[in-house]
Amino acid sequence: MDKQFWVTIRENKYAFPEGQDLTALTDELFSYIPSTDPDLRDGIAYEIFANWIETEPYQADQLRGYLKRLLENLQVGLGETDSDSVFGRAFSVLFLAEVIHRDNQQPYLDPHEVTETLERVLAYLTAERDPRGYVPVKGWAHALAHTADTLMVFARSPHLDEAGLIRILKAIYEKMQAATGWIYVHGEDDRLARAVVTAFARETLTLDQIKNWLEVFSAGWKNAWTDEGQTRAYFNTRNLLRAIHIRTLSVKDLPRKEELSALILDAMTSMRPF
Repeated sequence: MDKQFWVTIRENKYAFPEGQDLTALTDELFSYIPSTDPDLRDGIAYEIFANWIETEPYQADQLRGYLKRLLENLQVGLGETDSDSVFGRAFSVLFLAEVIHRDNQQPYLDPHEVTETLERVLAYLTAERDPRGYVPVKGWAHALAHTADTLMVFARSPHLDEAGLIRILKAIYEKMQAATGWIYVHGEDDRLARAVVTAFARETLTLDQIKNWLEVFSAGWKNAWTDEGQTRAYFNTRNLLRAIHIRTLSVKDLPRKEELSALILDAMTSMRPF
């Protein structure tokens, strides 16, 4: 289909076009995931799929097939730091958020499928080496922010227990505290904070468990100023804590808000790079 076909669908509030085949059109949308055209990749492929998965009769086997394909896409070019392959990975993980969100709303996956998918997403989070947010001309890459969105959806999954939520929190901390050549400036900390506070809101984790997680933020920063990579990691981690605190205060009716706020403030004041 030409681009105007898809633009017309978008202009028609994503209504499915009469006489077309859902599988064939979805396959075409998936082919646009790695595109360097930001409108095709983001404004068309992602937006249309995100709407159709809410309204159209995708079957469980179809969705499982999409899940498999998207997970495979996360491996393409993984480890590259400045190539166009990042768009395929970053938008595949964003599409994954929609597939898991569908399961949260209308379950079709077994619990082990959800936990196995989470483990593969967490492995991708650790292994992704392209930190770019907005890329001139080509639009958003934003792999970390998109992964954060997916982790937020996982944090809402009824299939995830205490261990799964702890895995999410641990992986987020480990990503941000790693020595790096990059300070995240495109809202990645805010997106990660949404995932963290979503996990807090479940009340599956005790305050002691959350406190134990927050306490690791204060360790290992002595003399961070002497190493540029560690200095950047310090600011990334500090910014994450600040974003978590702001998110905690801003979420209406968040359970245990005062206790969580106090724990986060303690962690923030304990981060000392000297």
